Amino acid sequence: MTDLTFAAPLRRLTQSRPTIGQTALNLTVTLYLLAVLNTGFRHRLIEIFGDRPLSLALFLAAIAGLTLFTLELLGPGRLQRPVAAVLILIASGATYFEQAYGVLIDREMVRNVFETTAAESRHLVTLGAVRSVALTGVLPASLLFWPRVRRVQRWHLLWRWPLGIALSLALVVGGLFADYKTFSAVLRERQDLMSSYQPGATLTAVVRYARQQWMASALTFRPIATDAAPGARLAAADRPILLVLFVGETLRAQNFGLNGYARQTTPGLAAREVINFPDVSACGTSTAVSLPCMFSLQTQATYARDRFLAQENLLDVLVRAGFVVRWIDNNTGDQQIAARTGWDRVDPALDPAACAVECTDAVFLPLIEQSLANLERNTVLVLHMIGSHGPAYHLRYPPERAAFTPDCQSSEFARCTVDEIVNAYDNTALQTDHVLSRTIDLLSGSTQALTAMLFLSDHGESLGEGGLYLHAAPMFMAPETQTRVPMVLWTDTDFRDAMDLDESCLRAAAARPTSHDALFHILLGLLDVRTQTRNPALDLVADCHGAGEGS
Repeated sequence: MTDLTFAAPLRRLTQSRPTIGQTALNLTVTLYLLAVLNTGFRHRLIEIFGDRPLSLALFLAAIAGLTLFTLELLGPGRLQRPVAAVLILIASGATYFEQAYGVLIDREMVRNVFETTAAESRHLVTLGAVRSVALTGVLPASLLFWPRVRRVQRWHLLWRWPLGIALSLALVVGGLFADYKTFSAVLRERQDLMSSYQPGATLTAVVRYARQQWMASALTFRPIATDAAPGARLAAADRPILLVLFVGETLRAQNFGLNGYARQTTPGLAAREVINFPDVSACGTSTAVSLPCMFSLQTQATYARDRFLAQENLLDVLVRAGFVVRWIDNNTGDQQIAARTGWDRVDPALDPAACAVECTDAVFLPLIEQSLANLERNTVLVLHMIGSHGPAYHLRYPPERAAFTPDCQSSEFARCTVDEIVNAYDNTALQTDHVLSRTIDLLSGSTQALTAMLFLSDHGESLGEGGLYLHAAPMFMAPETQTRVPMVLWTDTDFRDAMDLDESCLRAAAARPTSHDALFHILLGLLDVRTQTRNPALDLVADCHGAGEGS
């Protein structure tokens, strides 16, 4: 009896399903994508064409045609609704992250998605994100499967599918060429416009990422700096060298105490004899770009992922010169930099207290102690920090190191004020300062090694300026907060004596503008690795050796 009670309403509900044509369904989806999603795109469109209604209407018609073209091309026949549902979900997710953080989806952002860790991804899946995607993505996508779709006969599909593609493409071309002079200039000068169009921008980014990965796999690998060898000073050193290279994460120059920030976020470094580089530019605005770029021979102007994968990098050159190279990671991995030298994740057992929730960078300190105790050969220890990675800034430092309060305790910025977000971020800078300062103390106390430390952040961060948060903005529109990074050098007296380095010269050199482009050459110069590949113009320490460029 119960079955019959429920069966009847269910049957009536099923029988009451409306029927919709294939074209009407695509038009409905197009209208929803452009009217409800694509908030950032519409805002930019009105900003550009607000005083030119005809141009606005024509460009909208072209974009509607482009959306229809995508639906027709990817969703013939019974693929129509699954494809439309996926496109709605993509647009919903992309729109949320643009609204919440000012993030645009491009190829490098797609790379970040594929190469990030589960821990980092978890912090972005907030209650607000789930709620937004559920309401604007999952629910509308599910409703697509409610109506019946009036299907054409199979043989009709042979002409209807290409006709639909052709007509939608004609709408794109017609709309754009109706005012080609205006639109071509806008598309060339305002790259952010189409970068905010969804789902087109995300689909394009995925295709570009896949294409780049495929091309990279077909490249011929080549070595570099095959003449790399120890210089006279390095060869004559009476003790092995230990250089600790900290690769920072998301720490921007503007909030670095040594750079004149209103808050003292680097009290430990300020109390030690470090050499600060106040004007350093990053190669990119994301780890996936800036990290491989800074270790490669390429520059920011010439960097390409496929070329990076197809040739050796700084670590390979150091190994060729006789150094032991170790990469230890507390972040998203080595980005293929240590593909030939090997890398390890940090061991939480080194400091269980530092890894109570997620490992803070304090976990590196016992590792440095171990390296000093077991040092036998010249060594470069590369430590990839979690640093100031957001949005979960509060997890990057222990509660007792929260000097700036109240600090944001959520990964969902909407729950915090801008001041609370900045407080949490500045606390991450304090934590980095603590780790670097303690490292200097450990290194300076060593008698069995010549020691040095270099810290360089991979990129900066937006903290609400201009409505932007986090990082990974395309370089053409990235604010300075995402592209200027701190850099600090420390060397013990014995290291400077062995390498014949003049400290006052180093300080004067550090005051000059530099960039990630220089890391390759600075490290080779600092460690006295002789090779014709090193560019003295980018090596800021080149003129600081007592005997000049001789080695």
